[in-house]
Amino acid sequence: MLMFEWWKKFRRPMPDEDYEGIVLHEYQGQVISSEYNVKDPDAYPFHSLCPHGHGKIKYIYNGKVVEEYEGNFDGGQYSGEGKLTKEGKVYEGNFKKNKFVE
Repeated sequence: MLMFEWWKKFRRPMPDEDYEGIVLHEYQGQVISSEYNVKDPDAYPFHSLCPHGHGKIKYIYNGKVVEEYEGNFDGGQYSGEGKLTKEGKVYEGNFKKNKFVE
C-alpha cells in the first residue's frame, strides 16, 4: 500500500480518541497525487499523497516518533540521498525503493 493511501478508508471525520493506536505522519515537502483533478478538485475529496522530491517525514505512534527520514523521495519511496532514524539506529547515505543501499 502506498504511503498515505490508508486515508482512503476514512470517509468521515473521526473524533480524536479514534486516532489512538494509529500511526500518524508529519511531513514537510512536496507531494504528488495522481487522483487530484484540477478541473474538479471536489470530485474526490480523499487523495493518495506521495512524497516526491526533498522532504522530511516522521511516523508517530502513541505520541512517540518510531521512524524519521529526511532526504529525497520518488513517488512516496525513500530514494537517493537521505538519513533514516529507526529503532535507535541511524542510516545515512543512499536509498532505493525504501531500502538503505550504502
